[in-house]
Amino acid sequence: MTETSPPGEPVRRHTWRDLTRPATWPSWLRRLFTWASPVVLALAGAWVALMVAGTTQAYVGPLAIDVAFRPAFTGESVIHLDPVGAVVLDTHSGPVTLDISVRQVDLDGLSGYVADPYSLSSLDDQITNGIQDVLVDAAVRAALTAVIGGALAAALVLRSVRRTLLAAGVATGAVLGSYGLAALTYDPESVREPAYTGPLAAAPQLIGNAEDIATNFDAYADQLAGFVANVAAVYDTTLNLQTFQPTDGTIRVLHVSDLHLNPAAWDVIDSVADQYDVDVIVDSGDIVDQGTPLENSYVRPIADLGRPYVFVKGNHDSVATAAAVAAAPNAVVLDGEPAEVGGLRFMGAPDPRFTPDKSVRGVFDEQLQEGTEEFADEAAALDPPPDVIVFHDPSNAELFDGIAPLVLSGHAHKRDTYVLDEGTRVMVQGSTGGAGLRGLRDEDPTPVDLSVLYFDPETKALVAWDDLTLGGLGQTSAEIDRHQVGEDDGAAQGPADPSQAPDLEN
Repeated sequence: MTETSPPGEPVRRHTWRDLTRPATWPSWLRRLFTWASPVVLALAGAWVALMVAGTTQAYVGPLAIDVAFRPAFTGESVIHLDPVGAVVLDTHSGPVTLDISVRQVDLDGLSGYVADPYSLSSLDDQITNGIQDVLVDAAVRAALTAVIGGALAAALVLRSVRRTLLAAGVATGAVLGSYGLAALTYDPESVREPAYTGPLAAAPQLIGNAEDIATNFDAYADQLAGFVANVAAVYDTTLNLQTFQPTDGTIRVLHVSDLHLNPAAWDVIDSVADQYDVDVIVDSGDIVDQGTPLENSYVRPIADLGRPYVFVKGNHDSVATAAAVAAAPNAVVLDGEPAEVGGLRFMGAPDPRFTPDKSVRGVFDEQLQEGTEEFADEAAALDPPPDVIVFHDPSNAELFDGIAPLVLSGHAHKRDTYVLDEGTRVMVQGSTGGAGLRGLRDEDPTPVDLSVLYFDPETKALVAWDDLTLGGLGQTSAEIDRHQVGEDDGAAQGPADPSQAPDLEN
């Protein structure tokens, strides 16, 4: 406490309570408080109100999103994609941040777009227009919330109509000033340089340049519809071929490879498998791009294919990827042991490398050769021998010569077939995923390749096969070539130097 009194009068003592009463303050301090208190309360009340009630919830297409404008020291836009991270855009300056959170994905609604692929062409416009409308609603809501919050705080504390109106005016000015500054400093080019946080930081490596992919999205959506539509036409062509005709007892195997996360691949595989009534689907690896746990959900459609799915790990697939595939009830993951599937004896082993960053491209890899040699020794000791060997990279396929009549592989993103010296046929499949989402960046589209193989049910020998080729990005062509064993043996003998990996992103 303090002691003060005029001369000649008893000393007067002021308690802390007296000092907190504006009436006891000096006149200059009372004037400052009169004008400052509404400002402080307006800003504080607006901040609290925005944090508590400033979020707008809405549906945009199949997405449920939350949009909020938050007070902040630096202006930016943040798109939250929990639990995989966030995308941060330096869109503007000013004391306000735009937060967009994808709260939920309507799987039923999303499946509707997949069932009607042509609707994908309008999905991007629908989402863009929907988000614009939601942003306007969210901005208006945030402004009203801030003004009401500021006025309410002043009314509860100051209990003065005049100063409450002053606080409401301050809150209104702060909102308009923040919005105005954000509008004046808005940089539309910021979307070209996003920053990623959390696990999503791997996104540029997972799918490549987002701008190139977005540019080609419409063509990709048209392509997806064309893929599925052309499968029936391809099958009709097959029925009219005057060469080998499979019987009801013929074992039919669909060979796919290098899907690389392309969601369109599942529709193509499912359609071909149904049209050709295949007994087994064999995937020779690189089903994903980086082998991260985030990609595991991509393999879930395997369980819906309605037939055995034989898989070997490629160099882009991780142990976690193989485990995710194995979780499907119809999947058989080959790991060095023989497996009887669909009337055939398969044997395969995972690629000994895990190189999603393509660090060994174009370099002779001793690890690959040693792993292939080890697996070849195990396959040679198998009695009875395998009917089919499945191994992702064919660079050292000569090591399998004479061990099995057929080797299925991929990796090169380019189809090839050739017969080795002791009679083993090597069939290298192209990319059934059209090189994956990365194919959306390329000017020269990678075709979508898959093959239906026909085996004699008694001898288990390959007797014929159909090579299906679907046009790449922006193309809807479908071609089929039927081959019979013996008609073109030796026409293709594989790469001159099998140690050299193809000049592709594989």
